[in-house]
Amino acid sequence: MMRKGIWAAVVTPVDGNLAADSTRAVSYYRELLERGCDGINVLGTTGEAMSFSAGQRAALMEALASGALPPDRLIAGTGAASVGDAVRLTRVVFACGFAAALIMPPFFYRDVSDDGILRFFDALFRSADPPRRSVLLYNFPRMSGITFHPDLVDRLLDRFPETIAGLKDSSNDAQLQAEIIERHPDLLVFPGSEIDLLAAIDRGAAGCISGSVALWPELARRVYAHGETEEAGELARLRATLDRVTRDGVPFVPAVRRLSAILRGDPAWERAMPPHAPLDRRQRRQLAEALPIERLARLPMLHS
Repeated sequence: MMRKGIWAAVVTPVDGNLAADSTRAVSYYRELLERGCDGINVLGTTGEAMSFSAGQRAALMEALASGALPPDRLIAGTGAASVGDAVRLTRVVFACGFAAALIMPPFFYRDVSDDGILRFFDALFRSADPPRRSVLLYNFPRMSGITFHPDLVDRLLDRFPETIAGLKDSSNDAQLQAEIIERHPDLLVFPGSEIDLLAAIDRGAAGCISGSVALWPELARRVYAHGETEEAGELARLRATLDRVTRDGVPFVPAVRRLSAILRGDPAWERAMPPHAPLDRRQRRQLAEALPIERLARLPMLHS
């Protein structure tokens, strides 16, 4: 069962053979749970899911399930351009006992109709046979080219009322989220950023699923749990700074990798799947000036 709260959309550690490094992954993801994250979103956009083969993605999910991580605190991205790959990956999620499958719409043919999207999910659900309330729709039109707009969400929930538990909105469109929540109050809607976490909660959001909360999990947990406006302001400033650096030419995923590598004292975390690459010298300098490691080191710990 999908729970509300702070979910870290994590980077995937990569080994020298360009495969997921499950040993590093298990250790890191367990630590994030201990540091206040309610759950871990593996193989999302920050996790570079689409840069791994379906077989590699399935292997990582199976390794995590056997790695002493609580499966009910894991969700995995299973979106794919083909129904067959999406079915295969979604079945693995359920076989591993994960809380939910996070499913992006098919992302190659961007001019398809809403009828076509329904046809895709109908074929997927007929074959994967999801448990009750075990699917999160993944709205990220900048990547997929397709928006889960409110009318489309209405149609999907009407067709699959027992299957869909919620929606992750990485467009971070407050108006879209508010309209979907108004129409479907029981739907778990998670923004893809912590930048306005308190405002999102006020409009009915279930928390957030973010690619950056792994950098400051204790702070995100405190804001979610206690609603302190001063700490919420610091959380917003951190994410806004990362977003600004990204707009200035430092790609988001390699930036999170770079900060993770520094915080963990392990340069292997900078290794990325093609087409991503580690930051160059100029980008590293930009990131260090915007988010100096000393600033991150001063953030509150879980029990402080």
